[in-house]
Amino acid sequence: MAQRPPIFHGRFRRRFAGESAPLTLLILFLLAGILTATLLPAYRDYTIREHSKLAKNVLMEASLHYGEWQALHPAVRLLTLESLGYETPAVYVSSDGNVGGSANINSIYRISLSYPTEPSAQSCGLVADDAQTGFILVAEPIQTQRIDIQCARLCLSSSGQKGVSGSASVEKCWGPAPKVHRRP
Repeated sequence: MAQRPPIFHGRFRRRFAGESAPLTLLILFLLAGILTATLLPAYRDYTIREHSKLAKNVLMEASLHYGEWQALHPAVRLLTLESLGYETPAVYVSSDGNVGGSANINSIYRISLSYPTEPSAQSCGLVADDAQTGFILVAEPIQTQRIDIQCARLCLSSSGQKGVSGSASVEKCWGPAPKVHRRP
């Protein structure tokens, strides 16, 4: 039985053999671009959500410390976060979850106190519930977290009321309110 000659032989084989490499590279770069274009926004949304969880945790922790502080200091207004055990009047939350008294390259939120008497964007539309002792804890996004336009600023009042200054609802940013199950 005679062997069949190769399809590409002679000069044709030498001439076109190396031309598939650039086409392969082009297809490879095209696929990498498509994957990047689809996965990068999803990753960015994920990191924004996770960073806002860190800020919400610090706000909730400060609120718990306030409850303990208030039991020891009834009818006294909380003036700084230092009274709750933090280092400085305003604290910074880092992307690794650390809370410190000064901003660094990893800082994503600045937590501070506010005493609004009228609703404003700075206080997420919340008002201090008690003119004498009420306050609002405000988590202001900084640095890379500023791209969060949906939730933007997160706020928690001394009475536990939650607020946001972005375009999304409080439920979307803070999660649904826990359901209370009452026994009949």
